Amino acid sequence: MSSPTSVRQLDSRHFDVVIIGGGINGAAGAQELAARGLKVALVDKGDFGSGSSSRSSRLLHCGLRYLAPGSSPWEFLAHPSRLKTGLTMARLAIEARDEFVKTTRTRAQLSKLYFPIFKGGSYSGWQVDAAFAMLGQFNRGKTPLNYRRIKGDEARAVPLVSALKDQENLDSVACYDEYQISWPERVTLDVSLDAERMGAVVRNYVSAAIAGKTTEGWEIVLTDVQTGEQARVTAASVVNTAGIWIDQVFDKHRAGKSPKVLGTKGSHIVVKLGPECQGIGVATMNRKNEPFYCLPWGQFHYLGPTEIVYKDDLDRIDTRLDERDWLLGEANHMFPKLNLTAKDVMFTWSGVRPLTWDANLPRGNRKRVLHDLASEGLEGVYAMTGGPLMTHRSAGLEIADAVETYVRQQGATPSAARVQPHYGSTFPNPIDIDVLAGLRGDAGTPAWLSQTLQKEQVQHLADLILRRTGVIWYYVLTDEDVARIAGHMARLLGWDDKRRLAEIQHFNEERSVLQGTVFQGATAPL
Repeated sequence: MSSPTSVRQLDSRHFDVVIIGGGINGAAGAQELAARGLKVALVDKGDFGSGSSSRSSRLLHCGLRYLAPGSSPWEFLAHPSRLKTGLTMARLAIEARDEFVKTTRTRAQLSKLYFPIFKGGSYSGWQVDAAFAMLGQFNRGKTPLNYRRIKGDEARAVPLVSALKDQENLDSVACYDEYQISWPERVTLDVSLDAERMGAVVRNYVSAAIAGKTTEGWEIVLTDVQTGEQARVTAASVVNTAGIWIDQVFDKHRAGKSPKVLGTKGSHIVVKLGPECQGIGVATMNRKNEPFYCLPWGQFHYLGPTEIVYKDDLDRIDTRLDERDWLLGEANHMFPKLNLTAKDVMFTWSGVRPLTWDANLPRGNRKRVLHDLASEGLEGVYAMTGGPLMTHRSAGLEIADAVETYVRQQGATPSAARVQPHYGSTFPNPIDIDVLAGLRGDAGTPAWLSQTLQKEQVQHLADLILRRTGVIWYYVLTDEDVARIAGHMARLLGWDDKRRLAEIQHFNEERSVLQGTVFQGATAPL
């Protein structure tokens, strides 16, 4: 197993910046700052990408979502500031889509999406055309959208579109290319490890608490959550990218002030449709006039999301029975021919979006904001909210620009010349059956597995299966699969039977929360 820098070895170290939260935005910030030669530490109390980054919709979407305002397409006229935010986020989405597809093609998968337009519906054909015309302006010279609107028998012949409700009132469908990030956990890990390659200290399973200000900068207490080992480090700047935990990290330093984050819960159900539907998805609006989609994912399709303000346990986010049933109800309303039941649900997943808290928006502001907390007496401290998975590269640049400017003002200079970041890795795609076979030890130990265990800070069986390889998103693993993988890992890592069984139990517990098949009771309406 890899041996990362121990917490004890970090005691009394000074950094230009400590980044708290190893999700996709924290990792992107660490990568860019390390590339600029700054002394960087990136820590996460869990595994890399184990929070909201691993629970997103995975859409590398074109930004259409941001041009579908609230309860009415006319809402932008009443609230011009929301139109400005929508256009800004749509432009960022288009740019992120293009950059990711061009630089990390092996982690992007292409789907053909259809947006149905019903006679008398909330959106007319000209409005959808206008939205795509605006997106087209942002997308000039970039990865094609291949947008067109089709009608009549051509539209009704498309799988999934043919299963839509109200076929007689189906005016047309907007057809366009959409991409998904096929493995956001791996992307987060790759970016984190690239920051390490360029000199950053990168550690998972290490919590961080801001102790206070000293003559050397901010003092941060680091704790190895598994051993209890502690260290005190200092940093000129601190960046809080802990997502839904941002307000917890600030704790006493912002007591009595408005929160920075408002979490909204998005749940999904996963089903298996006919082979004719593979690679085809539908994006539409649910009965609450909120975005709803049915998207392809390997041999499966997932439907969702919900949009619920979340106030429960941040460390145990699972899909509730009422959420599953509500999603089934919306799915069958939109696709009555599918006639889905609870037995068709292969698994579910839920995540909480770390949206920007806004007193005027009870369900959060989707605008990405890098908060400078100097006005609150926390000079050199920043926090990022509302940063979706797809725009992580621009988020990393925004974080790095702010931090570099600040630390230079404090007299610090980069310790090395700028280095070119690397994107992606040669790790095989988890949809390849050889990955599952390699994990089980069916054909020895492949090189990629040895490299993973030696270099990628694998602490638990769950780290390996859920995030390093991602196979659970493409296959329904049996108990026998898990036992064989654990046995193989025990042989490679020297686990005794007690440790092997404990790792299986830990994995099953984490999977049961991440991919729900046992549902909690209902206490709140959707």
